[in-house]
Amino acid sequence: MRLHRVLPLALVVFQVALLTACQPPLDVTLASSSEHLPSPAFLVDEPSQDGGPPRYDVIRVVTEEGKTLWHVRALSFGGTRGRRIVYGEAPDGFETVEPAQQLQSGRLYSIGVSGEASGALRVTVGQDGSVRPEK
Repeated sequence: MRLHRVLPLALVVFQVALLTACQPPLDVTLASSSEHLPSPAFLVDEPSQDGGPPRYDVIRVVTEEGKTLWHVRALSFGGTRGRRIVYGEAPDGFETVEPAQQLQSGRLYSIGVSGEASGALRVTVGQDGSVRPEK
């Protein structure tokens, strides 16, 4: 390939890498190994904050097909938030966009948390209502 064809492609790849690297990750985990329906709890940490509170403005839970089951957003964007999220309970300073629907046993869900940083966790719900990270 000639340089005039390779250089633009290399620049695009570099720009995409820079843009995606600018948003720090959030670690989203289950609050405990015994989380259960109807309201499992999750923890959010932002390693780049050196122990400080995470920065996020939106919480969304979706099915594996992409259907939104719960969606809340901050009343004012750009701040730090609490580490603990309980399914169906809007954290202080958040408003409900889509009320929480009941999670079903035997299904796969994803909780996404985003703002200045972003992260997600995929979980499965067992027949007994236990919530576990996807394997």
